[in-house]
Amino acid sequence: MANLKLTDVEKTYGGTVEVLKNIDLEIEKGELVVFVGPSGCGKSTLLRMIAGLEKITGGTLEIDGQVVNDVPPAQRGIAMVFQSYALYPHMTVRDNMSFALKIAKKSKEEIEASVSKAAKMLQLEPYLDRLPKAL
Repeated sequence: MANLKLTDVEKTYGGTVEVLKNIDLEIEKGELVVFVGPSGCGKSTLLRMIAGLEKITGGTLEIDGQVVNDVPPAQRGIAMVFQSYALYPHMTVRDNMSFALKIAKKSKEEIEASVSKAAKMLQLEPYLDRLPKAL
């Protein structure tokens, strides 16, 4: 997890359609933040910009004090779970949760600690060894 800072972040399409404007936000490591709003208000766009999946058209995004506006998603140390999520049906919940960390070449200990922490926070501990179809 990382410290995150957005300063005057904006998103426009075609130079004319303003989707997000003047977003200032600081999120400290370990802090839990929820974006709530109606469909189309920019929640997913903001998250996609933070993850690096959407270009920031104004302002700065910092992760751990480093401006990452032009840093590729894989190098940001941040992941995103999409609204229309997909779970690998042949893998347990634990394996699905671990998958991105394995791809990122994290140690077994780090993966176990991260999955355990997330499962506890999301109250998924009883389901870790189930396949998605058994949820």
